[in-house]
Amino acid sequence: METLNTRINYLYRDADNYKMHNSCVVSGEITEAQAIEIMSCLDSGEYFIPRQVGLPEKRFDRLDEETDHCWFELDADGFEVTGYPANVDVTAVELLERFRRAKNNWHDDVPLGGAV
Repeated sequence: METLNTRINYLYRDADNYKMHNSCVVSGEITEAQAIEIMSCLDSGEYFIPRQVGLPEKRFDRLDEETDHCWFELDADGFEVTGYPANVDVTAVELLERFRRAKNNWHDDVPLGGAV
């Protein structure tokens, strides 16, 4: 039987509205109920800091202090069941727990590229 994983699609948008699409595959299937709970953990219902929950961050090659920030966007359509192998070292269950811990505790005061 094929193992199902979850692709998560999210977006980096700088202050000038330039966009960089991000995605990764976590081990295991994120259920609809889990996706709803993850969405409830986001700042203003859509913003999160991927490195704080163990997801990769892809921005532009050059850092621009005027337009770059730490926030990425995630929407309810960003979760997709896939047969592709996981490419990050986090399971669906672990990811949910990381979002729970980050809720109302997003570290936007950490410099870009800094550890959280």
